[in-house]
Amino acid sequence: MELGKWQKRLLACFPVLLVALMLWHFSMILLHVLPFNPLTNKWRDIVDGYTNPIFSQNWHLFAPNPVSHTNTIYIQAKVKDASGRLVESDWVDITTPLITANWEHRFSPINRIMRFGVGAFTQAFHQDDVINLFEEKKQKRNKEDLKLPKEDLELLDEYRKQGVHLLYRYGFSNVPKYFAGQDVDSIRLRVLIRASKPFSERHNPNYQHERQYVEFDWQRYEPVVPSI
Repeated sequence: MELGKWQKRLLACFPVLLVALMLWHFSMILLHVLPFNPLTNKWRDIVDGYTNPIFSQNWHLFAPNPVSHTNTIYIQAKVKDASGRLVESDWVDITTPLITANWEHRFSPINRIMRFGVGAFTQAFHQDDVINLFEEKKQKRNKEDLKLPKEDLELLDEYRKQGVHLLYRYGFSNVPKYFAGQDVDSIRLRVLIRASKPFSERHNPNYQHERQYVEFDWQRYEPVVPSI
């Protein structure tokens, strides 16, 4: 069957559209993974909107700042008993079961779900490169006038608050799984930060890992779509 005039034109344009799409995609990925600079800052909203959550990635696996600790998220709930009294549950580890499930099911959405909680916690304590640079200069020069614009500080504060909000949403999504059939009033979260074993201690079976806990406040439970 002979192709029509418009069909031929569309077929001829297809390679051009494909190349343009590839250039756009890899340009966005490049801006996403580059170190902070004026260009990435200018296009941050567009880049983040395109890459998150499907194409999000980072270079923390590599030097000079590889991942050096493991984060484990715990959830605790206030549950109403038969008399209506609020009772605090035990702390429940909601990270380790996902890691185990991810090992057993490599090709599944579990990997993305597993990253969401840790990503939200990282966002809640995000350190901006520019702010860190200003702080270093301020300490070296001992000058009070080295300050970032108020708007930048407000944006960073809002970004961190959004991370806390996402972390609680993640906690809410686990309530139906770990507190099924119970009348949950509120929850709080705790994150265990466990440092990796130093290379110098690799042959020491008695080495004690450094541990640090970050505990969040109680927040009223809001039903959301379950994570699994």
